[in-house]
Amino acid sequence: MAEHSSSVYNSRLFTFRASENGAATTVHSGAVAAVSAPLKLLMEEEGPDGPGTSATLHGVREEDLLRFCDFCYTSTYTDPYPVVVKPPTLAIDSGVSNGDGNGENANTSTALVTTDDSTIQPPAAKRPRTESPAQSVSGFGRPGILGAASPAPEINALNVNNKLKLHSVFANTPYTTTAPRVFGSTKRTRSNGMSSNDDHTNVFIAHAAMHALAINYEIAKLKTLSLQKLCDKLMRFECKPERVGDVLALVRWVYTTESGMARDMPELKDIVVRYVVSEVSGFGNTEEFGSLLKEGGGFVKDFWAMMYSNLL
Repeated sequence: MAEHSSSVYNSRLFTFRASENGAATTVHSGAVAAVSAPLKLLMEEEGPDGPGTSATLHGVREEDLLRFCDFCYTSTYTDPYPVVVKPPTLAIDSGVSNGDGNGENANTSTALVTTDDSTIQPPAAKRPRTESPAQSVSGFGRPGILGAASPAPEINALNVNNKLKLHSVFANTPYTTTAPRVFGSTKRTRSNGMSSNDDHTNVFIAHAAMHALAINYEIAKLKTLSLQKLCDKLMRFECKPERVGDVLALVRWVYTTESGMARDMPELKDIVVRYVVSEVSGFGNTEEFGSLLKEGGGFVKDFWAMMYSNLL
């Protein structure tokens, strides 16, 4: 916990409100003044009855306000937890009892039946084999069919080399404190038994929102801390195709939020673009990513600029 002098705890109380829903939190003005010069001036503004006692922080959600107040007293803030995504419950359809109590039936099914009435294929050993054409990325946002013929070794080597180059892009930031994972590894460091299927959208956006608040109110330490926390979460995140929406939600939030701010967030955008570039080989052919590219805008420009600078 950060150490504060007695003058901080003896300072007058001031109430901040989140612009999103008007939620209010009262803090010691000295604790806030110690971290932000603009907020110090805001709290010292004179009104008809003397210094003001409350103010609204625009563009701030209730949870952002609580984390900011936490930071003012402790020099850090508590990370949110991802949303738990429960897998569908499966039940085995064993057929109808023939009445003799042993549950046998000549028409017993080997299919797995889910609770939402959708049927899953039976085990691989009991279904006919079919040949599937190889899938590759022939262009970001759409899959390509290679057919039965395997690519030339030179092309494979080139693809692997390019993936290695791109994968190292995210590790080369001053805010990445977590040891980078090995390219091609499927094992990730996860704590508290969290599943790789959990929704991390709220986690990513929470740290991005703290960075935006730090930019708006010139809070240098919070600016750095929020980037370090975001980098750590992204480094530990297993960006599977089915969870790419978590990352794309962060991308949209960052670029949309910055467009309405008086100041830019170049470092945050750089981190987000670096992460997408480093992981694009895993989700570049998904419909979600293809839709994002079709939207155009600042992210697409930054994405291709970083791709070209690393591959050409």
